[in-house]
Amino acid sequence: MWEEYSRNPNSVLDWQLQFRDFMFDLEDTSGDGAIDEEEFAMICSSYNVPEQNARDAFRKFSRNGTLEITREKFGELWVEYFASEDPSAPGNFIFGVTKFE
Repeated sequence: MWEEYSRNPNSVLDWQLQFRDFMFDLEDTSGDGAIDEEEFAMICSSYNVPEQNARDAFRKFSRNGTLEITREKFGELWVEYFASEDPSAPGNFIFGVTKFE
């Protein structure tokens, strides 16, 4: 389902963009146009991601909270999550996972 997209992020399908936007809107619980650490930790906890893991992940992809996670930035991290070969790339942490086994 995501294989072609991971090889070529320019091959994105409309439903994949809608899903990305849905995930952003889900995480931006305040509706202010940016995801903050509190919002991210709360949403991740509803998926059984331990709070500390979620906070650690947020700090990784937000450069310790110095990078505002707007819809545009989330879109860049989203592509990185699916297409990056670098396990330490910030986008790899947008779902609250901090360790890959």
